[in-house]
Amino acid sequence: MTVRFVVLAALFGASAALAQPPETRRAGEKDEDAKAAAYPFEIVDDVTQGTEPASADVTGQLGVTDEDYIPEVFQYRRRGTQPAQRELSGEHRSTALTEFRVIDLEVDPGDTVRAIARVEPAFEKGRRFVAEFWSQEYGRASVIYVNFKPHENDKNLYLGRGKVDRHHPGGRYNVGSTMITDEHGHKKAYSTEFNPVMRAPDGSPAYFVVSDNPEADVTPPTLRSLEILTAEASVGETIRVEAFAEDNLAGPTQARAVFTSPSGRRSVRADLIGDARNPGRFLGAFSIPEWYEGGRWAVQKVELYDAARNSALIFAATAPVLANLSVLVQENPEKRDDEAPVLLAVELPQREALASESIPVAALVEDNLSGVDKVYVSFQSPSGADLVRVELESRNPPLNRPSLVPQPNVFRGALKIEKWQERGTYSVSRVNISDRAQNYLNLNPVRDDEIRGLEVEFLPEEKTGPAATPKSQ
Repeated sequence: MTVRFVVLAALFGASAALAQPPETRRAGEKDEDAKAAAYPFEIVDDVTQGTEPASADVTGQLGVTDEDYIPEVFQYRRRGTQPAQRELSGEHRSTALTEFRVIDLEVDPGDTVRAIARVEPAFEKGRRFVAEFWSQEYGRASVIYVNFKPHENDKNLYLGRGKVDRHHPGGRYNVGSTMITDEHGHKKAYSTEFNPVMRAPDGSPAYFVVSDNPEADVTPPTLRSLEILTAEASVGETIRVEAFAEDNLAGPTQARAVFTSPSGRRSVRADLIGDARNPGRFLGAFSIPEWYEGGRWAVQKVELYDAARNSALIFAATAPVLANLSVLVQENPEKRDDEAPVLLAVELPQREALASESIPVAALVEDNLSGVDKVYVSFQSPSGADLVRVELESRNPPLNRPSLVPQPNVFRGALKIEKWQERGTYSVSRVNISDRAQNYLNLNPVRDDEIRGLEVEFLPEEKTGPAATPKSQ
């Protein structure tokens, strides 16, 4: 442990005093050498970048053989239905978090807080991740995000940096959760409840302390008014909106409004742009997309943000300031598209291939008016550990082929698996289709006969001979 700490101190340019709990240091004392030390790399352009909270918390498993290791994707299944790594032809061992430490235990508003993390095994291409630190007093009302980036030379090591905003309140900030992703896309979430590595020596969550801040702002902005400046418009024409917001300290910085159609099936978000000459004033200009329904479009909600990243969500159903706000939209009945596309056929002309090869996929799709936009076919591996989504495209014919014309209803693509994914039988698990009017068709084999029982097989590379020849349908 002593050797490791010496290495870290050299790496960050920090002295041993930085690792001491704040209560052991004199009030106001700062390690000037550590503050002046150059950080070894840039994390992100915007160090305030954040992430959504982790959805699960699982303790990493080190030193577990393939005989006993259960990949995370199966850990919530009943006993007897949890395949071990030895039973899988792919590689599904998620990373384990082996070290998590905050370097700067005391910081001022406007400072940068640094941390380190280590993972096992090392990644060939590590990905950035984010750890959330929540205010012990205000909870998620005040969050500081620490962005981690893999070290250039040590593939096990990640260096983290987070900006303490000048409006963050003082006090203790405890790590909440983090999620680490490997180069294969496998994700593992960690939190202090399930992983002792993320705890301080006294057993409490890893933390840092922000000094008292008289400019702290934890109050969200308020909406003073919103007005729809355009009383009536046709589909595709501009609708203008004006809003005024107030904030107690940091000042409002962002606003957006969401409008819903008369049927409630459609919604449109309008980003409102702040007026730099008049702080608190926001202007919006948006239109109802082609193919959408007309009628009276009403405000559903407004979102507001201030410079301290406090947010407010105001709903028309409960806020008098938004009551009865709407705009009348004239539609073109001949160009109103409310119907989702229709899947006519899925083609899998080749049912077997070597694991290094690809299998063609085609679909015939039809739409009544606006035209098909996107087609995706998803395939699930034998155990369900891997999911491969194939995007199909409608390609224009090559030049100088007068006998060929565009076929906008024919979509083609190819299914290919990576070296770390399972071999064996892959079955169609989902088909997702959208048209240009944003109508969606979602099919799954449990409910929909059209895609039930569609399978292809990826054979091991060593398998040759007649068995590797594609079977006829």
